[in-house]
Amino acid sequence: MTKHSLLSLLMLCFATAGCNQKSPSAVPDNSQVSEGLAAVSPVTVGVAVGIGRFESQASLRYSPEAKALQQTVAREFNQVVAENVMKPQYIHPSENSYFWDDADYLVDFAKQHDMAVHGHTLVWHQALPDWMNTYSGNWDDMLKEHITTIVSHYAADIDSWDVVNEAFLDDGSPRQSIWQTNLPDYIAKAFNYANQADPDAELYYNDYNIAGMSKKLDAVLAMAKSLRQRNIEITGIGFQMHIDRYWPSLDNIREAFQKTVAAGLKVRISELDIRMNVNGTETELSPELAHLQQQRYQDIILLYLNTVPEEYRGGITFWGVSDKNSWVNYYYQHADWPLLFDDKLQRKAAWQGVFNAFTSH
Repeated sequence: MTKHSLLSLLMLCFATAGCNQKSPSAVPDNSQVSEGLAAVSPVTVGVAVGIGRFESQASLRYSPEAKALQQTVAREFNQVVAENVMKPQYIHPSENSYFWDDADYLVDFAKQHDMAVHGHTLVWHQALPDWMNTYSGNWDDMLKEHITTIVSHYAADIDSWDVVNEAFLDDGSPRQSIWQTNLPDYIAKAFNYANQADPDAELYYNDYNIAGMSKKLDAVLAMAKSLRQRNIEITGIGFQMHIDRYWPSLDNIREAFQKTVAAGLKVRISELDIRMNVNGTETELSPELAHLQQQRYQDIILLYLNTVPEEYRGGITFWGVSDKNSWVNYYYQHADWPLLFDDKLQRKAAWQGVFNAFTSH
């Protein structure tokens, strides 16, 4: 995800219940539409979901609303992404052991509902287990074992991965991390090991702000070009797209998508949500704000479909099911309504914007 430590963020959320104020419904007359988004989408349309006990309010498995969440996810989407439980801290908690239970649950859920699974994420500078932070052995061997074990475990069930997440700063310079310090060529090695573990999987680099910051995108594209020059497989770029009602501009986004396609890389909108309460001054999702969000979602989806040729589309994933449990509220510490479903899992005007884009393209 973005720059925060997700575990700390979740703990803050649980300690500050009420930070997400309920908003008026602002739901348009779409509740009788029987088709979900996946049924009308020309691309794979996914959603990030909670699974573990530590994210119990959003968990498909442990939430008091688990059944309703499952029904919504199965109706609306055809791909799922684990918001947290495939990150190293949770899936590889100690050097010699892996915890598959929660991630396996998601894979089984996807199979039951004929959905795909996108793996997120093999290498990141956050959500690391303590043993990785203090590791003193052979870093190359450790990275290879970590990636090979996870990708091999899911080779029959997961056909695309975020291999490396957020390796660059906004100015395009490499992010300092345990990986950069101990294994400077870790990005190339990570993609190579993932490809060796599953030669058929699509492999993505994933990052935020690259739709609006050209220096960062240029660094990412240069990295991808270097990998291909070394005959190391990389399929495409994941644009996280944690954006807001103002930024980035449609022209900025279009240019970023075009540059990526011109580099021969797939474009995947990997973590889409749209903040509306940017200054923290709004107390509710007014009909006016709901309409603006509907238009913003519609514009983004249409831009993607009109700019990215079919063969370069890696799909679209929304980062969360409902406003109630979005990371946005917890990170910015004021109410916001960034997703397609409200606190009661009712379709919002934002959902209508996405539906309109899919059905009009």
